[in-house]
Amino acid sequence: MSTQSSASFEVRLHHSGGNGAPLILVHGFGADRRTFTANQPALSAVADVWSLDLPGHGASPWTEGVAPSAAAFADAIRNALDAEGVDRVDMVGHSLGGAVSGVFAARYPGRIRSLTVLAASGLGRPVPRVFVETLPTLTDVEAAEHLLQRLFVRKSLANRRLALYMLDELEKPGRRAALSRIASEMKAISAEADAAFREVAETGLPRLVVWGEGDAVNPLDEERLAAVGGERFVIPEVGHLPHVEAAVAVNRRLPDFLAGLAA
Repeated sequence: MSTQSSASFEVRLHHSGGNGAPLILVHGFGADRRTFTANQPALSAVADVWSLDLPGHGASPWTEGVAPSAAAFADAIRNALDAEGVDRVDMVGHSLGGAVSGVFAARYPGRIRSLTVLAASGLGRPVPRVFVETLPTLTDVEAAEHLLQRLFVRKSLANRRLALYMLDELEKPGRRAALSRIASEMKAISAEADAAFREVAETGLPRLVVWGEGDAVNPLDEERLAAVGGERFVIPEVGHLPHVEAAVAVNRRLPDFLAGLAA
């Protein structure tokens, strides 16, 4: 585990290892690096896997008084990679992490070899504010399960164990305030990402967009997906967490994409 401070925010990296070029996994709003647990064994067969906790999530602290933005989070990731001596990476980002990954690719084109985004903020239709605003306020396990069910087509995946884990995370000092602050800037973060994805599309960077056809939180937007181009993998009967709900399919498609990249 390593820690690196930037001028604004700090992220903590975790190195799982593997065979191949460095790959960094960037989770979504309210989650942490463990969201990719089911994917890491397959990815480690073709990549040297790193994961992280975004500011105010997991093991990464929150910096009071600093406005959250995709650019600020991308800068913190760049600083953390610098501290580890990791140069050029393949990046995989989900939802908020997809927005941050897209902005990272636009800001630091020399530091990224490929970009994979899953249900990325800024590529879908606007994320309902009610979801991101409600999540930090949850205290009741039944209400938590109900909100989490919106993430899945198979509602049984939003079980009590997942709800209790999320509630435990919310009780960490400063967590609710940090997530509420990020939620208040989600519209601006999505706009940052929308512009960044269009910029990245013009560079020819290898990119893969993964989406669940049944995503009710961040529904697929055909116009925006056409604008970003690249390869597309839309999975039927899957919601906002394709890497969780359709782990087997993602664990085939993403390693194939990475294995096909030029050295």
